[in-house]
Amino acid sequence: MLKFVTDLFKPSAPKPPAPISSQTSMNFDTEEVTPFLIQLANNPRFVFPEGVAQLVQQDLQEMAVEETRRWKLTCDLDRQPIHLEIEAFMDDVNAPDLSFFSTLEAVQEIEQELEAFAAAKGL
Repeated sequence: MLKFVTDLFKPSAPKPPAPISSQTSMNFDTEEVTPFLIQLANNPRFVFPEGVAQLVQQDLQEMAVEETRRWKLTCDLDRQPIHLEIEAFMDDVNAPDLSFFSTLEAVQEIEQELEAFAAAKGL
């Protein structure tokens, strides 16, 4: 009985991040990437590592046409750890195609943010 009671107050082991199962993407002008990633980071369901938007933006400035880069992150969605990968393919000069790979729930939330961002830009 005592073991049962002490187990109730023992911290549980952290859950491993959920596996990547879904993908979404959108084409951006390079100068729109940081505002979108900041918008995404401001979504209350997500917690991103500090400085991700600036890191991606800086790396995009160095990319040549037809080049691809990928950033692998561990983030939180609804206070649960997830893997999130952002891939940029420089489709044209200053026009990266960003793809987001993560769990279905995270990708659905990112798609809503992409749609809101595009609507705000009149796209």
